[in-house]
Amino acid sequence: MRKQLRSVYKITTRCLDVRKAYSTRRMDEIKVALALGPPMPKTLKPKGACNGWPNATRNDERRPSFADLVFYPDGRPAMPNDQDANSIARENADYNAAIETLTKLQGNGDSIRNSISDKKLNSLVHTLKYLERSGLTLEDVEQLSVIHVAGTKGKGSTCALTESILRQYGARTGFFSSPHLATTNERIRINGDPLPKDKFTKYFWLVYNRMLVQREHEKDMPAFFMFLTIVGFHVFIAERVDVVVLEVGLGGELDCTNILRNVRTAGITSLALEHTALLGNTLRQIAWQKAGIIKPGAHVYTHVTQPECLQVIYERAAERRAQVFQVPSTDAYLQNADGLNEYVRLNASLAIQLTYDWLRQTTGRLHRDYPINERHITSEVLRGLNAANWPGRCQLVEYENMRVHLDGAHTVESIRVCCDWYQKSIRHSRNPNILVFNRTGDSDPKAILHVLRQACTFDMVCFVPNLATDKPNDPNQANLHCSPEAQRQRAQSIAATWQQLCDSQQQQPNHGQMYNTVWDAFVAIRTRYPYHIQLDVLITGSIHLLGAVITVLNDFHLEAPPTKNGHT
Repeated sequence: MRKQLRSVYKITTRCLDVRKAYSTRRMDEIKVALALGPPMPKTLKPKGACNGWPNATRNDERRPSFADLVFYPDGRPAMPNDQDANSIARENADYNAAIETLTKLQGNGDSIRNSISDKKLNSLVHTLKYLERSGLTLEDVEQLSVIHVAGTKGKGSTCALTESILRQYGARTGFFSSPHLATTNERIRINGDPLPKDKFTKYFWLVYNRMLVQREHEKDMPAFFMFLTIVGFHVFIAERVDVVVLEVGLGGELDCTNILRNVRTAGITSLALEHTALLGNTLRQIAWQKAGIIKPGAHVYTHVTQPECLQVIYERAAERRAQVFQVPSTDAYLQNADGLNEYVRLNASLAIQLTYDWLRQTTGRLHRDYPINERHITSEVLRGLNAANWPGRCQLVEYENMRVHLDGAHTVESIRVCCDWYQKSIRHSRNPNILVFNRTGDSDPKAILHVLRQACTFDMVCFVPNLATDKPNDPNQANLHCSPEAQRQRAQSIAATWQQLCDSQQQQPNHGQMYNTVWDAFVAIRTRYPYHIQLDVLITGSIHLLGAVITVLNDFHLEAPPTKNGHT
């Protein structure tokens, strides 16, 4: 039916300009011959745009970028009136210089691996050492009121929901999360917004220069994640936040966010096997690491279901005289929970109880006498759930005549959730289905690919590395631990696994192909499906892939060239 409907159009061939711009530099234009149907509309206002965006023509640079729609669905905050193009360029240059320096520091995985293999390199001891070199004591940091969250799946979403609800109660919030999608300053947020680049740059060099002058040898600097954790503490203290929602980076027991000794509200999200070389090969070992964030006398909330994991959590809590509460399902609060975004439906209950517990234990204007683990919902909670925006998690953005579905799922369980969400989104759609996929690491992607194949028949499948272009110049997207060649080999291996699955199920032809960059993939997509055809595109398998896609789509615009009379 879809092909029959398309056949009514008179197809002509035009040469379109696909332009890409990075910062203030414009790259060479690439001419792509595309088969087009009806002329493209002169006016474009993405359906995903919300109030606050002006109507914009395709040539109007004020129109929201893809990143704007991802990170600021209600409109980007107004810029200062005195900030002109030159000051913005200087701010970006200073910020990028800081990020380039940051990316030279050791990765978090390597830091924890060293802590496990050599107790002299304990990451918590090192975090305290570098914290003091930065000008803060542990006692300074412990003046912050903190909600600490660990887990395998959903910890970032739980933190985002918790932070959003707390703001509805009038709390000034700090939020520390990882990894970032497009820009590193996303990891440190004040009242829900990424720390402005000029502030990030200020605090970065403050901390970096203090550590640099005190180092005892050339490599005596903290790892990437440890450094950002310390910067985050500086920011939250300076910004005088009421509460910090603190997401664990990796594991829990030895994660550098775990230096705090007085956290009274903690959450543990769903658990699964992950980072087994660092955290252990069994669920009990994983649970032991995650439960390492439990502090004496704390209230610990969880929606963990595996009996062996729960046993470990209760055991570790008993050792520290902490209390554990298993939260009810989100359905216990909202009868129409099935209509919520998937990450909200799965994690809202835990976020609600973490919020209630913090409000109960705090003093002053924000205190509330909510019963422990009671199943009730307030107007503030409802507003917080509705206002929450957690980019890249079950997120639909309409842009350039594409319905782009972003989800950073990277485990079999989370891919199932992603596929369920995607199927619901496209159930009334006749658009071609496109999959853009990558899976980092060395794990076998076969099980994940099998779930994707069973969930949907894709018309085109693009296997890509997490590389926006073949000449990346954005330090926020740098990967110093895996070369471009190694990333492409990984993508090629995934494509070969997909081919094997196709061969084993002959009734499903192989529509997959490996591309060297994300840019190449989108050029191929729009070569096959011209602009007038709306597409459903699913981007999944890696958080880092989402960042590369955002970078590309920010600058991926199709514009019909002028005709002889000057009109398109």
